Amino acid sequence: MEMHPRFDQYDAIFGDDPQAYLEFLEALEATLTKSKRNLLEAAAAQDWNVISATRHSLKPTMTLLGAEPVNDLLNEWRPSMSDLDATELDGMLTQVLDAVADKKAKTA
Repeated sequence: MEMHPRFDQYDAIFGDDPQAYLEFLEALEATLTKSKRNLLEAAAAQDWNVISATRHSLKPTMTLLGAEPVNDLLNEWRPSMSDLDATELDGMLTQVLDAVADKKAKTA
């Protein structure tokens, strides 16, 4: 699934302070990288505590970035599922991380 994360709300907040924006983007990238790793590991282990907590923490950021398909996919995951295929989620989060990296490069 092709997504096009948007940074317009963040642009409005940090637009006049490129250094602060870059620091924010670096923190966002680190957080999203950790969340992606945690979700992929939790899906493999069927660890619903981690999945639930990470899904909850990612939702506002994915919404602000216009990456609602990530939220939609995670909302489809249920403990009753016997085997989670995280391939689509991996691809989606990679797209978001790529967008953050592109934004960092343009902000620096």
